[in-house]
Amino acid sequence: MKNKATIYYNKLFLAGITFSVLFCVVGIVFPNILVDVLSFSNDFILDKFRFFYLLFGLFIVLFALSLIFLPFSRRKLGETKPEYSYFSWIALLYSTGMGSGLLLRAVQEPMYYLQNPPVTVYDSKQIALQYTFFHWGFTPWAMYSLFGLIVAYNLYNNKEKNFLTAIVMNVRNSTIKKIIPLFIIVITIAGVIASLGLGTSQFIGGLNQYFELDLGYTSLLITVSIIGIIGTLSALTGISKVIKYLADFDMTVSLLLLVFVACFLNFHDYLCNTILALYHYIIHFVEMSLSIGDFKTTEQFTKDWTVFYWAFWLAWVPFTGIFIARISKGRTIREFIFATILVPAIATIIWFSVFANSAFEIVKTSNTSQFDNVLTSLFVFLEHYPLSVITVFLAAILVLVSIINSVDSAIFVLGMFSDSGKEDPSKKHKLFWGIIITATAIGLSAVGSNDLLKAISNLLIILALPFSLLYLYIIISFANKLIKKQKKGA
Repeated sequence: MKNKATIYYNKLFLAGITFSVLFCVVGIVFPNILVDVLSFSNDFILDKFRFFYLLFGLFIVLFALSLIFLPFSRRKLGETKPEYSYFSWIALLYSTGMGSGLLLRAVQEPMYYLQNPPVTVYDSKQIALQYTFFHWGFTPWAMYSLFGLIVAYNLYNNKEKNFLTAIVMNVRNSTIKKIIPLFIIVITIAGVIASLGLGTSQFIGGLNQYFELDLGYTSLLITVSIIGIIGTLSALTGISKVIKYLADFDMTVSLLLLVFVACFLNFHDYLCNTILALYHYIIHFVEMSLSIGDFKTTEQFTKDWTVFYWAFWLAWVPFTGIFIARISKGRTIREFIFATILVPAIATIIWFSVFANSAFEIVKTSNTSQFDNVLTSLFVFLEHYPLSVITVFLAAILVLVSIINSVDSAIFVLGMFSDSGKEDPSKKHKLFWGIIITATAIGLSAVGSNDLLKAISNLLIILALPFSLLYLYIIISFANKLIKKQKKGA
């Protein structure tokens, strides 16, 4: 039995390596064909499965939040004390869950909605905030949370032997049981390569435009290599050391930057816009989720924004959810749901509302198109405030740290998968994954085309569709077993 298990885990490891090498080789040899095929497939899925994604997003939120009111939510995940303080716990899940997106989109996205309102129900500023909250609020965090809860509950309460078996514990079909871990490995690799390669490319592009530099692909490759090496070294030390310290740093500096910007707010307008936008976001959540009634958006907007985001968040669910499960031992289920859905969603809302309202004030007396570029928008925004040299530098560092946080967390999770689902995988496994991910990202970046890096992002969206079906199957299986236990009084 042990030999069979070892062979299975080795197959998972081999599958990950094969996928990385194959994608890299095809991308280098046939870049145009790969880009075109993935782009077409991506557009097809976003268009044809539009309503499925909308329904799925709403279902996830309602199901996850309903668990708070069930008696079993008072149970503790495991029998030990929490491993991390509240601050470190929140910092770890927050930095892993959103990464550099919060920085790059902090100004650009709400400004886009301001200039191109998805609906025209009332004030455009409130609409801009409302849809930003919608795309970054409860839904993505519920996707992460529910998957993490299922894994944590099966592992710590149902006493499954490792993280792999915890994912598929309630799945009866043997074929699906084998497919799910394999699929999660592939989608995790694709996600972290996209984060490392494309995130670094965006970082270099932003520096070039803002500082009028001419950093070429040599600088890009060096930066990708450095981030990959740091992420690998961070993963090698374990969660309680460098990974935690980087997350704490990310959270602390982000809070300082937030407070700094908030000091220059028009608080009257800020409170009015934010409170009303939050109010409408909550009471119209179902309408927005299904794109109906007064909040029916165009098919193009729904596909390009809402459906794209739901698919993108879903692609990040496996490794983010597993990582959250790994760091949440000792918390009650109710505490887990609050901390992994409501707390980060509210924090995200505060983050976007501060930066967005500040940007709204700036464009009253200046060029409205200055924040259009996602690469430079944050840097351009900070230039309007004192100490811009310091704040721009800190923002750049935060982008890099956020990418590193995504890389080291993914390496750690992949190590868990290949090392028999262990909570603390061996350094050998983490090192292998670090080398594979870094080498693949360097290989794709070396081709010299952002289209190729974007292709792997399209692959994420494509992989998100079958994963959503597997995820739904896991949820139904979990709910079914939970109902049976409740009937038995267990």
